[in-house]
Amino acid sequence: MENNREIIFKDTNLVSKANSIVEATYKLGVMEQKIISVIASNIHPNDKDFQTYTFSIKQFGDLIGSKSKNLYKEVDKITTQLMQPFLFINHEGKPTRIAWLSKATYNINEGSVTVRFDPDLKPFFLLLNQKFTRYKLGNILHLRSNYSIRLYELLKSYEGLTERTFTLEELRAKLGLQDKYPVWINFRQRVIDHAQAELAKKTDISFTYDAIRKGRSIHKIKFKIKTNSSSDQIIKIEEDTYSQDVIDIQRLGLEIGMNLNKKVITEWLNYGKNNIVELMQSIKYDDTIKNPIGYISAVLPKKATTDEQLALFDDDKSILIEKAIREFIMSKLPKRKVTRIEKIPHYMHRNDALEILKKYFDEEESKRIWEEQGAEITEKLYEESQSKLIKAPSL
Repeated sequence: MENNREIIFKDTNLVSKANSIVEATYKLGVMEQKIISVIASNIHPNDKDFQTYTFSIKQFGDLIGSKSKNLYKEVDKITTQLMQPFLFINHEGKPTRIAWLSKATYNINEGSVTVRFDPDLKPFFLLLNQKFTRYKLGNILHLRSNYSIRLYELLKSYEGLTERTFTLEELRAKLGLQDKYPVWINFRQRVIDHAQAELAKKTDISFTYDAIRKGRSIHKIKFKIKTNSSSDQIIKIEEDTYSQDVIDIQRLGLEIGMNLNKKVITEWLNYGKNNIVELMQSIKYDDTIKNPIGYISAVLPKKATTDEQLALFDDDKSILIEKAIREFIMSKLPKRKVTRIEKIPHYMHRNDALEILKKYFDEEESKRIWEEQGAEITEKLYEESQSKLIKAPSL
């Protein structure tokens, strides 16, 4: 008879994975990786076979801090995807197709899902007597990027050795990014720098890194790994901050004549404290709004979506870089049709480009961006300038 266990959700659950699956080449989204780790953290050390596990979708959403209003549909979709065979490279270098789950039952009336790992995954999760990586579940549950989760596991497996070096091509493959972010600076900012900030703030390890060049191109990334001693305090700090946020919003409400209960504030906080404060202050002297609580409840989701997008743009800087590059190219394009376009070496554009880049970044960062992308930007400028060229009449 098949044994079924109810999944226990605890940040302190231990996730154990064979290094061969940690090192494998595959791609999973954020939710998919978290579901795999939650299941893995409920395997008992003496289990000889996979059990079935039932988890409450609401509990899972609460645990990972999901704000999705369609979590039930998302979990159903994700578990279906996890049952599809995917291609990965095993520890012997052999391309292999395997599914993460062999079973996923959606218990519609119970608000839960029952799942089981595919039997072919046994060597990676059961009776681990080879090299394996172990970490507390809470380290990855609060990460927002799937690349951060993968990079965390890859570096965690080398934590005791303090250093880990990948070729850029190898790292792209392990993160499932072979064709995405082909320009180094975008890859660095959107993937590595973002993961660096997340891991330092939310996990038990942090890292610095050096980009090693081969000629003019980045060839390898050398990571230096260190233990983050403040990680045990992260969850408690988040909980304390959340409680203080409720108090702060209540006080601000009273100052502007709004008596807010904790339930309303708790719902609002899903969209960010700063967004709430800005909206409350913006309507402070607006007499046309007769139902301020209803107004904020209606406007907040739209504002949060816009602000979250802008925050992401600011965090990884890539959008600002693209904006600055576009401004530079537009400033250099001929204003009217011309009969001849000369290809100017990129170093001759340096000063003009830096003037525009410094509108968005400090001097050091501006110089680094131009050093890394100057030749590429100049080539793009030359290509776009061709559109201003008067074509010779055909004979």
